[in-house]
Amino acid sequence: MLPGLLWTAACSKDKKKPAAQSSSSAAPATTTTATPVPTYPLTGLPIPGGPPQRSALSVKIDNVEGAFPQSGLNFADIVWEALVEGGQTRLMATFHSQDVDPVGPIRSARPVDADLLAGLGGGVFAYSGAAPGEIAPVQEHSGATLLSNDDGVPAFYRDSSNHSAPHNVFSSTNALWAAGADAGASTAQPIPQFTYGPATGRPVTTVKYTMGQRMHGEWHWNPATSVYERDQNDTQDVLADGSRVTTNNVFIMSVAVAGTGVFDVTGAEDPLPVVIGEGQCWLLRDGGMIDCKWTRPDVNKPPVVTDVAGHVLPFERGRTWVELLPNDQGAPVFE
Repeated sequence: MLPGLLWTAACSKDKKKPAAQSSSSAAPATTTTATPVPTYPLTGLPIPGGPPQRSALSVKIDNVEGAFPQSGLNFADIVWEALVEGGQTRLMATFHSQDVDPVGPIRSARPVDADLLAGLGGGVFAYSGAAPGEIAPVQEHSGATLLSNDDGVPAFYRDSSNHSAPHNVFSSTNALWAAGADAGASTAQPIPQFTYGPATGRPVTTVKYTMGQRMHGEWHWNPATSVYERDQNDTQDVLADGSRVTTNNVFIMSVAVAGTGVFDVTGAEDPLPVVIGEGQCWLLRDGGMIDCKWTRPDVNKPPVVTDVAGHVLPFERGRTWVELLPNDQGAPVFE
């Protein structure tokens, strides 16, 4: 008999026993909690099986005349585009969920790489050459295991069939991960950079942006394939396998640009896109654009991206291109 019923019977002048509980009454309802599906940290996509036992692999990719066509970019979880000397850009392609062979052409490191790598938890960093001042920040605080073609790491090779030096250094993700393991790289999973989920922005089919005096780009939403397709300097960006460069998210961060005190042979100073602090940003996903703000006070953590109401802004699950847009170039143009 339930405790409440016993108390009622004792306090009542009616000594009749309470009615017996029906033996056919329903059993208490049970609830089950679905086991969360594991996802890749840099894409938010489901993992078929356990996560790969490896850290992020970030590779510096050339992005100037002579480097085209590039290889492997559509297999990277995240691609970061940053201003370099001469008003041009260079890419850092970060791999984790997919493998690709080949990847390249691989070029030299830049100071901004240190801050990007630290936010990923270090990982493996592959590059081909760098002046002492360019690689020093990476050595000091990126937390990454460094693989340089100039150090004779056998994972790199030169392929001059379609590219001339210095734009002809290539590798594969498997070879670079193996070289990283040989060098003692950690197998810790990369730090997730974004959150994922539904979000709606105002309809935008094209974004145009200028990185420097010798590089401007465009991204075009393709509703038939539900991806963004890239143009560079008024030309469709096509990879060596014949595919367009595509992505699921275009994330444009407005950043200040500082000096580095590092100069190339022409006397041009390496710029430093400043990715610590805060600034305006724009997220393109699912054919829409959302105004947002990025905040990153800690070099060892990724930026927090919030909408105008201050809520964390989710990205579409899949691959992301991050455009580190110099704030002196103005805002992107949306159409």
